[in-house]
Amino acid sequence: MTMLTSITPNWFRQFAKSFTRSRDLRQEHYRSQISSLRTLLWMLHEHNSRFVLAPQSPKASEARSDIYKHCLKMQRECAAPQRPLFRVLNSRMEDALAALPNQSKAAWYAIHARASDHLVYIIDEVTRAYFSENMADTSYEEYQAFWQIWIDTKEAQLRFEQATMRFSEGKTAAWQSVNLQSRILQKRMHQLSLMTSSEASMAFERIDSRFDSIIHAEDGQIPAESLTKISTDLSVVLLHLFDQELSIRTAATNEYKVTRVALASQ
Repeated sequence: MTMLTSITPNWFRQFAKSFTRSRDLRQEHYRSQISSLRTLLWMLHEHNSRFVLAPQSPKASEARSDIYKHCLKMQRECAAPQRPLFRVLNSRMEDALAALPNQSKAAWYAIHARASDHLVYIIDEVTRAYFSENMADTSYEEYQAFWQIWIDTKEAQLRFEQATMRFSEGKTAAWQSVNLQSRILQKRMHQLSLMTSSEASMAFERIDSRFDSIIHAEDGQIPAESLTKISTDLSVVLLHLFDQELSIRTAATNEYKVTRVALASQ
C-alpha cells in the first residue's frame, strides 16, 4: 500500500478526493430533496383529507398557501439541471391549488390524485438520481423491484376507485367491475406484502379481509360509502409504505443497516 501511494501522482490523489467530496455533496443534496418531497406529499394528503368538506375555509386557504410556498422553496434550492423538473411541478401544483376551492367532491379527489401521482413520479426520479451517486447496486435493484410492484398496486387501487365511483352512480354492470378490480387489487397487495415489514403486512391483512367480503358479496350488499372508505384506507397504507421505503433507502449507510436489522427482527 505504501508503495502504491508513493507511485500515485499527487494530482490524481487530489482529484480522487475532490471527486469523492463532490459526490458526497450531491448525494446529501438528493437526500435532503427527497425528504422535502416526502413532506410535500404528506401536506397534499392532509389537505385532501381535512378540507374536502370545507374547501373555502381560511384554514384550507392557509394550507394551500403553505404547499405553494414549499414548492417555491424547493425550486429555489434545486440544482440547475433540475430546474425544468421543479418548474413543471410548481406550475402544476399552482394550477391544481387554484382550481380546488370551487370543485365538486369527485373533482376535488381527482385533482388531488393527479397532483399526487405527478409528485410520486418526481420523487422516483430524484431517488434514482440519488442511487446513481450512491453506487449501491443492491439497494438500487431492491428499490426498483419495490417501486414496480408498488406503482402497479397504486394503479390497481385507482382502477378500483373508479369502479367504485361508477357503482355509486348506478352505472350498468358496475358491481361486476368492482368485483373484478377487487380481485386484481388483492393480488397486487399480496405481491407487495412480501416485500414489506411485518407492521405493513399486518395493515395489508386488515384491508385484505375487507376485500374478501367484497369478492364474496352480491350486488347491493355493500354500500358505495363502504367501498370508498376501503379505497381511502388502502391509499393511506400505500402512502405510508412508500414513505417508509424512501426513508430506509435514503438513510446513511450505517443507518440503513440498523433500520433493516430492526425491521427484520420485528
